[in-house]
Amino acid sequence: MLPAIFFGTARQAAKCDCLPYHEPMRLLTLLAIALPLAGQPAPPGKLVDVGGYRVHVYCTGSGSPTVMVVGAGFSVDWALVQPEAAKFTRTCTYDVSGTAWSDAGPALTCRGRVDEIHRLIHAAHLDPPLVLTGLSIGGCVARLYAAEYPAEVSGMVIVDHAFSPDPVRDSDPGKPALRSDQVDTPPVLIYAAPIAVTAEESSDFQRLPEEARRLHRWAMSLNPKLPTWDSAQDCLAQLRSAAPGPYPLGDLPLVVVSTSNQARGYAGLQAALLALSHRSTQMMAEKSFHAVEIDQPEVVVAAIRKVVDDIREAKVR
Repeated sequence: MLPAIFFGTARQAAKCDCLPYHEPMRLLTLLAIALPLAGQPAPPGKLVDVGGYRVHVYCTGSGSPTVMVVGAGFSVDWALVQPEAAKFTRTCTYDVSGTAWSDAGPALTCRGRVDEIHRLIHAAHLDPPLVLTGLSIGGCVARLYAAEYPAEVSGMVIVDHAFSPDPVRDSDPGKPALRSDQVDTPPVLIYAAPIAVTAEESSDFQRLPEEARRLHRWAMSLNPKLPTWDSAQDCLAQLRSAAPGPYPLGDLPLVVVSTSNQARGYAGLQAALLALSHRSTQMMAEKSFHAVEIDQPEVVVAAIRKVVDDIREAKVR
């Protein structure tokens, strides 16, 4: 355990018994560690050990089922969604390792990210099965989680699933729409822009509360690990092997939130995503480019409420 550190003048430190001043090199070393932490804002949630490192999770509200946002973005990027969803059920956001308050962890593959979320859910006692909510590449993560741990997922909200235009399919109107077992066939998924751009560049960022904007900029200043083209391709490969065949989500309540994206292949992808479950609904966020949780948070909240209500009604029957 490190001794307490006194922040003051050298004369004051010499009189302090919390760290002897005759150890100047030790003091400098400890200050080098502590000063960056002193400038770190307090996390809104808690840090949970997930196996040798900690990740930040922030839960508000009460009720079942618990909603778990598995990405993308930082936890603070959901500041317009979480308070509203927490009015009708427990809602949690988290920061993937190496971002915001979360410790740096191992280099995460898509499956590694799923395993990290799995350890977090159990270490934080989030009481599965949960409603997983994923934006962009977070939609891939949510789907892979459901494939790996189906008993722990009671419903899903997919928000503007990561996407790549498909120039071949739309150039030939005679080609049939994608089936659910073709949804991850390259190059349909993963459009480079949604992975590369930040929430500041792809949304009406000023809609976020001032504190959330400040924390987002602080988190970006840490040069966090962000999704890359390679990590997206890894997700796609894992999904193709983990969830083959039609209707991989079975009868799970599913809401697909789509934007007015006019890129080739986008409409076909939305239809294929809806075919992941027998109980799917589409909601439109026509005024959003990609960061729907900021541009039109009410649509995401409505999607979450729909899934939560469907689950609760099924329990009553």
